[in-house]
Amino acid sequence: MFVDFIPIIELIFMKPVKLLLLLLTSAMLFTSCVKKEYYNTQPEPVGYQNIFNDDFNYDNHNWSFSDPANNAYVTVSNGTLKYVYMPAVKGTNTVAINTGANMYHDFLLQTSIQSNNSMGLVFGVSNGDYGYSFFIDDQGYFAVYKEGNANTPYKALLDWQQSNAIKQGWNTVELEQVGNYWDGYINGTKVFEIQAQPLYGSKIGFIVPENTTGYADYLTVQW
Repeated sequence: MFVDFIPIIELIFMKPVKLLLLLLTSAMLFTSCVKKEYYNTQPEPVGYQNIFNDDFNYDNHNWSFSDPANNAYVTVSNGTLKYVYMPAVKGTNTVAINTGANMYHDFLLQTSIQSNNSMGLVFGVSNGDYGYSFFIDDQGYFAVYKEGNANTPYKALLDWQQSNAIKQGWNTVELEQVGNYWDGYINGTKVFEIQAQPLYGSKIGFIVPENTTGYADYLTVQW
């Protein structure tokens, strides 16, 4: 294999201008072939990168339970989660699962629910903390609660207030964390924006009070 080159003796006797031009051209050709490793060719991610979705056609995520002592039952079939809670005493009942969501950055929770009383989307649940709830009822009211834990009672972050966005029957409910705020939507209408609260868990699900039969059509989580 032969490589063209300019003999050293020729370089010595070349005019200074020609020599300078040759050196500059060689330098430009060399640098143009060097890959700029520091340049990031991948664009920054836009929007949510992960999604969990359950349309309740099957109980793939183990929602179902039966608690005869408290008269609490959840069943999943044919595209619907059914939640029945008829206890002898006043209180709430929660079913929540791990979705794999990272709850410590922006996230979006979406569902469609209906009940004969009130029912809510619950999130940030752990074994030691009951998380937070976004309730709607069948009279056109909504509320947001910190559900407390075994040693701390629940607390209203937004007490019950009326909204024309709530319809009879099925209603879509969304809660989105954007930066340091929680935004709540009912049927696409924004009904509140409040300061985000600390989360001590990542389970997500549903909550009902006593004397309720409620239904959920799907649950979608994005983060």
